Amino acid sequence: MSSISSNQNAPISPSQRQGVRNTLVWIFGFIALFMGLFIANLLTPKGLSEEQLSAAGYFGFEQPRPISEFNLTNHRGESVTRANIEGNWSLIFFGFTFCPDVCPTTLGVLNRAVGKMKQQPQVIMVSVDPERDTPELLNNYVPSFNKDFVGYTGDFDETVKLATQLNSAFGKVPGREPGTYTVDHTASIIVINPDGLYAGFIKAPHQALSITKVLDSLML
Repeated sequence: MSSISSNQNAPISPSQRQGVRNTLVWIFGFIALFMGLFIANLLTPKGLSEEQLSAAGYFGFEQPRPISEFNLTNHRGESVTRANIEGNWSLIFFGFTFCPDVCPTTLGVLNRAVGKMKQQPQVIMVSVDPERDTPELLNNYVPSFNKDFVGYTGDFDETVKLATQLNSAFGKVPGREPGTYTVDHTASIIVINPDGLYAGFIKAPHQALSITKVLDSLML
């Protein structure tokens, strides 16, 4: 009995103290690492899920699609090619200056959307009415919605080639007055990634907040 009592009251040796100290250091270190990873995970920006993107109107391709070379003219009269949609995210909308409703509405929504984005993509309106939409006319129209927006126009065949690759259809429709016409066209907003690839599209009707959420998520 006395033997047991003496063992219980025996002083802790230096090696035992060191062992306890090492164990406590390891435990506190593990806790600190765990908490650091937990906090970092909370603070790390996360993109929207596929379901959330779809709910916001965005449909992305599992494999972004290549776009072949094209040659058009911007609203400043400068030649533009595929290189002009590389190096930054771009939003492409097919429209025309004589459009009575969809085009000005969409450009207005895009203006509000990009103003709230953390990083601003390039916004381009490609004219589906190159017969009337000269660079000068585009210059008076597109920048009036946002000074950084860009307008493209040019050869009809070049426009058709680009629109076809981006799943955007358009065609002339006779107007109410003899000799006049309007143009029906796809209203989707095309999303181009920084590699110049067709990443997906945002279907109509468009809402500024949804576009902002989609692009902020894609550009993380």
